[in-house]
Amino acid sequence: MENKPKFAFVGNSHMAFWALNIYFPQWECFNYGAPGDGLSYVESFDMDTSHCQVVIQFGANDIYELNEENIDDYVERYVRAVLAVSSLKTYLFCIFPRNDYDDYSTAVNHFIRMLNQKIQNKLRATDIIYLNVFDQLLSGGRLNPELTIDDLHLNGRGYSILADALKQASYEYNKSIF
Repeated sequence: MENKPKFAFVGNSHMAFWALNIYFPQWECFNYGAPGDGLSYVESFDMDTSHCQVVIQFGANDIYELNEENIDDYVERYVRAVLAVSSLKTYLFCIFPRNDYDDYSTAVNHFIRMLNQKIQNKLRATDIIYLNVFDQLLSGGRLNPELTIDDLHLNGRGYSILADALKQASYEYNKSIF
């Protein structure tokens, strides 16, 4: 029997609720998603994932604690936390758009886009594969409700976007090492 590649998924509820066995039957998947968590969870993550390719996504739960004064410190901590997770290869999804519950403002997603750009710029000198699906998850400046079950968490269509991006990136990486 052929050994399946091992992938560990680390992050918030978007990772925790992903039905990995459905989207990646060809992989052995380990789900370390923690609903409601963010940077502090990834900073304290201590599972040995050095034998895995690692997929990370978090940040949306931290957004409302951020502002222009602390964003650069957050980006530094964010990138340090991602780099500290042991892996054969790391794939980092962007921070996903979200919808404010009190109005139809798109301001939070403008902020997330800026934050993602700062993170992506900081990662340029690393070998992290950055998966930017932000625009694919948007509609009218907000998280597309057709991709969610509750205007926040992704549904099958939303997860298909993630799976396609990850499969493409992992295919490109894995064909280069075999």
